[in-house]
Order: sequence, then C-alpha cells, then structure tokens
Amino acid sequence: MAGESDKPNIDREPEKPKPLARTFSCPGCGGNVVIRFPGAVLSCACEFCHVVIDVTDSNYRIIEGFFYKMKGYEPFVPLGTRAELKGKTWEVIGYMVRSDTVSNYMWEEYLLFNPYYGFRWLTRNGNHWNFVTMIKDKPSENKMFSGAYVTSVSLYERQFKLYYRGRAKVEFVTGEFYWKVKAESRVEMSDFVSPPYMLSCEQDSSEKIWSLSEYIEIDEVEAAFKPENRLSRPRNYAPNQPVADIKVSSYISRILLVAFLLLLGLQIWQVSINPAHVVYNDRQAYRPNDKNAPTYTTKTFELTRPVSGVQLIFGSDVDNSWLYLSGEMVNDDTGETYPFGETVEYYSGYDGGESWSEGSRTVSKFIAAVPKGKYYLNIDSESGDFRTQEPQQYSLAVTEGAQVNGNFWWVLAGLLVAPILSWIVAYSADSMRWAESDYSPYRSSES
Repeated sequence: MAGESDKPNIDREPEKPKPLARTFSCPGCGGNVVIRFPGAVLSCACEFCHVVIDVTDSNYRIIEGFFYKMKGYEPFVPLGTRAELKGKTWEVIGYMVRSDTVSNYMWEEYLLFNPYYGFRWLTRNGNHWNFVTMIKDKPSENKMFSGAYVTSVSLYERQFKLYYRGRAKVEFVTGEFYWKVKAESRVEMSDFVSPPYMLSCEQDSSEKIWSLSEYIEIDEVEAAFKPENRLSRPRNYAPNQPVADIKVSSYISRILLVAFLLLLGLQIWQVSINPAHVVYNDRQAYRPNDKNAPTYTTKTFELTRPVSGVQLIFGSDVDNSWLYLSGEMVNDDTGETYPFGETVEYYSGYDGGESWSEGSRTVSKFIAAVPKGKYYLNIDSESGDFRTQEPQQYSLAVTEGAQVNGNFWWVLAGLLVAPILSWIVAYSADSMRWAESDYSPYRSSES
C-alpha cells in the first residue's frame, strides 16, 4: 500500500467516471501499454519489460527499470480482471510484490480501482487475504514509556496491539499506480491487530500513511475473482484472522455465566425458603470395646415438611480411637427404614518434632427426599478405644431441611468443564496466531 505524497481521495462521494483507456508505445521495449484509467494514476509498469513509466509526462519518461525483476512473479488473476468485493465492483489495475528487508519475507499487493469509489488494496500474505482501505483518521498512539516505540493504537473504539515493526521494500511492480513507484523504495512499517482488523502504518522521510485491513476468507476471494486454479490454502493463522475457537470460547463463557447465576440463585432461593432446623437432639453413653452393647432406640421426632432432606450429625470426643455408629431411621407409621453407618475417628501425635492429626470428631449422614411423619432411630455402637473401659458419650442431632451443598459444587464443576476446555483451545489458537510476532503477549510465558 505504499504511496508518497500523491494519495488518492478514497473517501469522496461517487463522481463521474474517469476518461476512457489510453494506449501508447512503451519507451523501453516498444510494446503497447494500456492506461485503463488516465487521470486517476500517475505511473504504470509495462507488462512486457516491466519498466515503470511516468504517465503524466508527455514523453512517457521511464522512472525505473525492472528488467532484472521480470521472472518469478505473477498475479493470481490478469490485470483488468473485475470482481465484486464488499458489495462493489473493483478492477485489478496494479500488482506489487514487497518484502521485509531483514527476513526477506515477501507478500503480494493488488491495487483495485472503481471510478466511483477510488482505490483499495487486496493483499495476500502467507495465503491469507485482506481487503485494505487507506484512511484519513489518525489513531491515538500508546507507548509503554516516553521515547519507546508505539505498543498499541486506538481507533473507532477499538484497541489494536502491535504485531510487527520493520522495513519493507518494493521487489516488483506491474500495472498502474496512483503514485510514482520506484524500484527498491523502502518504508518503515508497523502493523497493529484487532481481529478481524489490522491497522498498518507506513512512514518515510516525508509522510506517514495509515491503512485499515479487514481479513477476508479465501473462499470469498475465489468466489469473487474465479481464478483458473484453486488458490493455495494457508497453513497457519494470520495476525488479524478471527479464530473461531476464540469466538466459541467467548460465547460458551457467556452462556455458562448465565447458567452459573441461575444455579446460584436457585441454591440461595432453596436455602432462604426452606431453612434447616434441628428437630431432635440427644446424647448417649457407650462403653469402649463392648461387643455386646445393646441397640439404642431414640424417642420419636416429627418431620413436618412434605418432603425434605434429613441430616444426621454424630459427634464424640474420641482421641486416637474410633467409634462406629450404624443403624436405621424408621418411619413410625409405615415402618420404612433409612439405613446409615458412620465412623467418628480422630488421631494425632508428634513426628520429627512436628504435630499431626487426621480424622474428625464429627461426622454426618445425609438422607434425601424423606416424607413427613414421625420417626425414630435405632443405633448400634462399636468402639476401638483400647486405652480405657470408662463409659464415653456421643452426641446426636437430626436436622430437617438440610441442603446437599455437594450437589451444587458437582453441578458447578460440570459447568466449568466446557469453558475451561474451550479456554485452553482458544488460548492455544491465539498463541499460535501470535507465534510469528516479536511482540507476542505469550512470549514471556513461553520463554
């Protein structure tokens, strides 16, 4: 998209088309040179010998000779091809190959023209395509600190991150151009990305030019230009290529955020309208190591809600010992039983000068969907405390309306699986998109 002071007016309203094509003899080889849009272009390159001619000069002066650059470069469609892109018809009038002066990496630029709408560019870089418009609006530039290079720019309420800085030179041209192109002409370049857009800045000693690129799919290019041969497919990500995995990740994250809020709201609602309350408390003695301890039957207690969760909570001051409590909760009217078996155990000590402990002196058992009615418990106890035969006690509490918080966390964990996997895929795709950049936000974490 190089151009010096002779920039086209791309933002003008549609106006009367330019004069008809003009033909003259090439001053370099004598071949016929056709100027399709006289008055709109300042130079052209002979398609036979590839010298660059000043078409504003009455003698058609040769600006530069490209004889040594004739081989190896060929546009994917002939100059003069017309195609519809972005809802308008464009004609390919110029073809340029440029390269990075350090890496010698090359890319192609096709100059498009519409007599009503002016000039645009179509670029091919690594078999990725962009539709490019030169812009008059100047983005605001952001630097990490005073005197540093620009790390990001902002325009049209979007922030663009620096992807590339370097120097570009012209390798080859053919066709017509709106400035007087010169062989080996060089400019300082910077590319800033915000998919699917890229802002590019080209600067020489006299001016700074900004252009806005929009990524277009290769299928769209083929459908518009209908080339004889199928275009080569890209093998990597373009700097401003919209990565589908990133879009999906963002979409999934928003959906699951809504699902999480609904789940949290449901949990809070259940707790608020059905608060848990204790319906029975008791303490019971047991003798350690008594294998013939009788079954203990509690008094009856009543559950008043139609259906509720019931939590049995057992506690004992065991110390380096255990207490196993088993039995059943029995419906006093129907005889329906709900079995349970829980172990209260706690161990502690010193090892290597440090204290340790494991187990708990309190355990619980949750019983779901218990209908209302009168109930009692049958409890058998077995102890493993061999240090004493003195009677011990355990406590018992029955809570109606208990919530299974574990279910909430399991559902939440299930909801997080998809966004986490999606984020991993999106992270991988985005890091690959930045892989060729010296300014990758992932570089510090990867090095």
